[in-house]
Amino acid sequence: MTGSSFYSVEKVPDGRSGGTTQAETRVYNERLIVSLVRRHGQLSKADLTRLTGLAPQTITTIVNRAADGGLLLRREPLRGRLGQPSVPYSLNPEAAYAFGLKIDHRSADVTLVNFVGEVIAFERLAFDTPTPDEVMSFAKAAISRIGKRKAIAAERIAGLGIASPFHQWNWNDDSEASRRLDAWKRIDIRAELDRVFDWPVYLFHDALVAAGAELMFGTGVGRADFLYAYVGHFIGGGLVLDHHLFPGRNKLAGALGSIPVPGAGGRAQPLLQLASLVSLAGKLEPDAAERLWSSPEDWGELGSPVLEWIEQVAEGLAYVAQGAAALLDVDNLVIDGAMPAGVRKEIAKATRRRLARVLGERPEPFSVLEGSFGHLGPAIGGASIPLLVKYSNDKELLFKE
Repeated sequence: MTGSSFYSVEKVPDGRSGGTTQAETRVYNERLIVSLVRRHGQLSKADLTRLTGLAPQTITTIVNRAADGGLLLRREPLRGRLGQPSVPYSLNPEAAYAFGLKIDHRSADVTLVNFVGEVIAFERLAFDTPTPDEVMSFAKAAISRIGKRKAIAAERIAGLGIASPFHQWNWNDDSEASRRLDAWKRIDIRAELDRVFDWPVYLFHDALVAAGAELMFGTGVGRADFLYAYVGHFIGGGLVLDHHLFPGRNKLAGALGSIPVPGAGGRAQPLLQLASLVSLAGKLEPDAAERLWSSPEDWGELGSPVLEWIEQVAEGLAYVAQGAAALLDVDNLVIDGAMPAGVRKEIAKATRRRLARVLGERPEPFSVLEGSFGHLGPAIGGASIPLLVKYSNDKELLFKE
């Protein structure tokens, strides 16, 4: 069944532990340094010594090795302070690259991102109903085309991350679409694509990896914790705690769609029935509803149905965020989705108004933030996973067997 294997252990780079041998400690410390530089933008050796508690000579060795290996770039010295000029280091955008593959009900995206999350190449295939053969053929061809066009050395490719909603294929009707989707129950697309490439292939829930994109490259950079909501065909989410993506034992932490929220007449309904593009499409004429899928960056004028839907989404998200703040003590909600930036902005504003009344007395202010990537979030998130695995210290939570 699709999603039955999350990644290929044999292709995961060495040094996956938290540092129990000398070699593992060296790898772990280097990844810690890289993670801190990513979080702060740029840091000097003195900054890293203060943040890590490691000896100055140890930091010097690690930073010099990372710079010599192309992971870090030495910036111009910062002058005008007491003592010797401080030399900051930042990430080298060309240090590594990764591919992301997003699969959903209406399209598949392939993207190539660099070490700092910039999109280097992007291709999309739209369809009425995806089949495994179509998606795999497109993914292999697109990755091959992009690889030839960009001419990136193979050792610079960290891997491929697949973003897919695991249960999207469980349709229970007798439609032709349902029969076509049924093929996904008989195939493990991660394993199939893993046979094609020399670098590792990972598969995780689409909203979870989109949260990873925000953590590594977007609004979540530098934020210790946040609940992430992605409004797509359905609604999903992810959870970041203490600067680490937290997937949960079943890789489903932050699965917001199944959370019951007050619906019409006060009856409890799953959030996905209120806060999803499917729920909005049900309010629109067919031609207008088609624009939700074909033009995620510009829906045009949809009138009062979209305004009503925005308030509905905000009400549900505010209810969920209030519970998350009480249970997990998170301070941020990041909202994104396959929608125009203006719609996302209005959802965030409406959610913020509701939470101001109920979370205003917290010791730390609760923030409602907009995501960075829109409909590209899952594809960029897929690409973030190989980079997270190979170059982050976030290993025990996400990829320990």
